Amino acid sequence: MILSELREGKLLQTETAAPAFQLQYDVVIAGLGTAGGMAAIFSAENGLKTLGIESFNCVGGTITISGVDGHYFGIAGGRYTAVDDDVLAFQDAHTKMQMEARILAQEEIILHSGATIWYDSLILGVYLENNTVVGVKALTPGGIVSVACSVLMDCTAEGTVAHLAGCASGYGRELDGFVQPYSMVTSVFLNGHYYTTNCDFGRVDQRNDKALSEALIFSRAEDMVEARNNASSLLQLPLIGIREGRRIETEETVFLKDFFADRYTDKPVLYAYADLDKHGWDIAFDSEELCDWTIGANLGAINVVVPIPVGAIIPKTIDGLLVPCRAFGVDRDIASCARMVPNMKKLAEVAADLALLAKENSCPLRCVPYDALKARLEESGCLRNPFDSYYRVDGVDNPTDLYFIEDAKELEKTLATDKPGWAIWSAKRLGDGAKDALIPLLKSEDENTRKHAALALAMLGDSSGVEILRQMLTQRDGKMLADCRKLNQQRGCMAIYLLGKLGDQESVNALLEVLTDPNELDKPAYHTKELGTRYVVLDFNNAYFQFASNAMMALIRIGDRHPGCRERISAGFRQAFADGSYYTKITTKPSMSSEGGMAENLKAVAFAASQRWAQ
Repeated sequence: MILSELREGKLLQTETAAPAFQLQYDVVIAGLGTAGGMAAIFSAENGLKTLGIESFNCVGGTITISGVDGHYFGIAGGRYTAVDDDVLAFQDAHTKMQMEARILAQEEIILHSGATIWYDSLILGVYLENNTVVGVKALTPGGIVSVACSVLMDCTAEGTVAHLAGCASGYGRELDGFVQPYSMVTSVFLNGHYYTTNCDFGRVDQRNDKALSEALIFSRAEDMVEARNNASSLLQLPLIGIREGRRIETEETVFLKDFFADRYTDKPVLYAYADLDKHGWDIAFDSEELCDWTIGANLGAINVVVPIPVGAIIPKTIDGLLVPCRAFGVDRDIASCARMVPNMKKLAEVAADLALLAKENSCPLRCVPYDALKARLEESGCLRNPFDSYYRVDGVDNPTDLYFIEDAKELEKTLATDKPGWAIWSAKRLGDGAKDALIPLLKSEDENTRKHAALALAMLGDSSGVEILRQMLTQRDGKMLADCRKLNQQRGCMAIYLLGKLGDQESVNALLEVLTDPNELDKPAYHTKELGTRYVVLDFNNAYFQFASNAMMALIRIGDRHPGCRERISAGFRQAFADGSYYTKITTKPSMSSEGGMAENLKAVAFAASQRWAQ
């Protein structure tokens, strides 16, 4: 038998004699947060002997002591809805605060279901036999206890126990290792009513205790005010809202590139539904697939429906372990849609049903008959998709499904508007078949048609409209397009991104000017009233940051493709980042803030590219 545990931050797996397990459970759940609390209820209701181990002193995690009190999009349905109804009934009867109602009501439901709760406890090690989980070593207020189990569910959000068991994992953005900004919720009471406000802060690696502690102190100090909108009192929640962390390698992983190519699982257990918002303005540093979508086509706030496969909660190589938590099998691009609260509750149901069916069929979790699982999930409403299309305009009075333009001749109508994104993306899907229809539009007298055709061609890798893209760069075209309810791009930024995608050497001097011209901020694009964003110049000059970050990434892409440009680009980077003036062009906020971190990272990414070229 193997005991897998962490010692001074390092994973150690040592041969050990089989422990004398003090207790035996069908299911042990690590973490009783958004997913874990539901998993405890559903597992116990399924007739499984269930133990929940929670490091805090209450249930709920993000939806209680982090203060997140609503669902962001998602598709309703599944066993969690009955629990939510009971929580609301408890709230109406006993307290005005949904956070407290969730803590008290959900704990009562868990205990009534027959599950056991251990608070102030955590798992120290995982016992493995033939790569199968057979038990855990847990630290409790009463001491260290060894517990045998048939199924271990990692609901820690960070995939901590799966990591402890030796599962491979990934973390952060490929370019710089960054994750999404965390948030902090403040509870406010005003005129007898309770509500919450949310503020995004910087990035934090919550695997690092010191970094997490510093983030907790910083965010509370930044947001510590005596009054907010005449509120009578404030309550800062004890748990910050971490949006992204470790990603466990699972049997199946959902990749954005596969979704865009219409490659979907044939064994879904739920459908995620939301946009691909990264909660930061440094989109230029994300993957090419996401940049094409959010910058090249300006579709960042279009909602997508993503089928999630059963294998996304089953780790590779280890049996008896499930990861129905934020660390499950999706890439970081899809994660911003799939990690939402309703989906975590649904994953809890999937995990509970998998554990039951594995027991009934006397088989490993990965061998559970899909049809049997599907039948249960469809009956409860967990597995349902009410939409006709996987793409959807939402957040408006009349949400509508989106269907791709399949006739290249129809592209012109949409390209002529201030919402050309869907035509640009449709052209990308049409591929070379769209070029014959787009190239003549480059000579159109209509400015929108001409410029948007150039954007669409560049998305196809065609440089026929490169002169028009260069003009948009030189002009700092500040027109704010209107494809989405939020996150719309200025047209000049789209052109800059696509010049980089084309590897256009002729643009190098103009791109460097964005970073080095001392009078750059005087240009009208950085003072437009069309931005419609809460980030104003006094706190965060979003307009300039978008131009600067896209220009810098375009230069790096050009340098990667054309070694002869690298020395000139590196010299420009040294000039741009010689002192702190680049930072103050963007924000007055501290470096640990979300805005400050994004500004500071410009220099780090630029110099990393220069160093890579010099090797």
